[in-house]
Parts: sequence; C-alpha cells; structure tokens
Amino acid sequence: MDLRTGVSGFTNRIVCIVDDDEAVRDSLCLLLESFGLATRSYVSADAFLRAGAQDMACLIIDLHMPGTSGLELLRLLRRRGLSLPVFVVSGRRDAMLDAEIHSAGATDLLSKPFDDEVLLNMVRHAVAA
Repeated sequence: MDLRTGVSGFTNRIVCIVDDDEAVRDSLCLLLESFGLATRSYVSADAFLRAGAQDMACLIIDLHMPGTSGLELLRLLRRRGLSLPVFVVSGRRDAMLDAEIHSAGATDLLSKPFDDEVLLNMVRHAVAA
C-alpha cells in the first residue's frame, strides 16, 4: 500500500504529538513529515494545553508522562467536546488499562514500539476525514 496516496493537500491540518520523550517526538515528526503531513509536538500534556493547539487533524499522545498523564489529557479533551481522533501510545499495557483508555474515548491504542505503517495508515485516514 502506498501511504503517500491521499495525504497531499492536508498540510494545513496538523498532527499534534504529545510525548515526554524527545527522541520519540522527533522520530514521529520525521516519519509523518516524510509523508507530507504537518506536525507540531509538545513535551507534555500541560504544554499542549497551554498552547491551545488549533487546526488539529488528530492527536497522538503518550500514555505515561510526568504531570498530566495521557489518560487524563484524553479525558479532559473529551469533556471539552473534542471529537477528533486521538491515538494513544504506550510502552506498558494491560487489559484493564486498555479498557479504561478506550472507554475514555481513544480512537486507537498502540504499543511502543509500533509499526510505522500502522500508525501512518491511521493518521492518513484521520487527516483525510
């Protein structure tokens, strides 16, 4: 599958990335930008909230971060009425936590390390919507 198909023309819609790990943020930005997607990254959920991100197509958040966790951020955004796709990534998972994340409104949940093609496909669909 050519993941570049259907991506051009959507660079005005931003893929926001929230992860406390700089290497992960940089890697995700490089990956998504290499497919023509515009990105904006944040070191924490609190930094994301302070920035008041606009024009988002979707959001990729790390589950386990210092301060406000990814799950807390997800719940807050859903309470505020954000209906955009939110993809949660985590290096640690268990069935009970997965259920809690999905019930909080996550679009999907990925384990680190995740398959780049799977993430790109999910984001491509979110941006095209």
